[in-house]
Amino acid sequence: MAEEKTFSLSDAARRLGVPQHRLIHLCEKGVVVPDVHDATGRGSSRVFSTDNVLELAVALRLREMMLPVTTAGAVVHVLRAFGERLSRDLPHSSLTESLRDKRAPDLRVIISDGQTIYFSVGMPDQKPKLFGGIPLDHLSGNGSGFRGQIDAVRSAASSALGGPEPSRFARLEISITAIARDLRIQ
Repeated sequence: MAEEKTFSLSDAARRLGVPQHRLIHLCEKGVVVPDVHDATGRGSSRVFSTDNVLELAVALRLREMMLPVTTAGAVVHVLRAFGERLSRDLPHSSLTESLRDKRAPDLRVIISDGQTIYFSVGMPDQKPKLFGGIPLDHLSGNGSGFRGQIDAVRSAASSALGGPEPSRFARLEISITAIARDLRIQ
């Protein structure tokens, strides 16, 4: 097995096209916790895994949509749990690398009515499967309190907004697969 690629703070910022201070802010708020090495004081450096770069990209996209840092943190931490579940089922797998494959399913995060997180996983020719239903208010401040299962849920017959989840008033849907494929990590 090849050694996993790592990214310094400056390298991750360059690849994501943002100033370093935006990534530092996400780390200091607990949205993303570096897998390889976290800063431990003045002069120390953060080192990120490929999955961390995806987490940073997702958090940045959510912040661009004007969502609060706490919501971005909740989504990233639940996404991390989803990735950990994948690596338990498929050892030596990386969520980011799996999603970059041409045959990868489309993984989407859906925030339903600003209150609940769902994951939708589907292949182009199949109805997507829905997972989650995790209330945002059950996640502590930055989302790190999530330790539950991410279970399949039955799709709504047809939500008021056309999605598989039961959104009535608002839904935000983000393709994690598209974000992973757009990453400049090679």
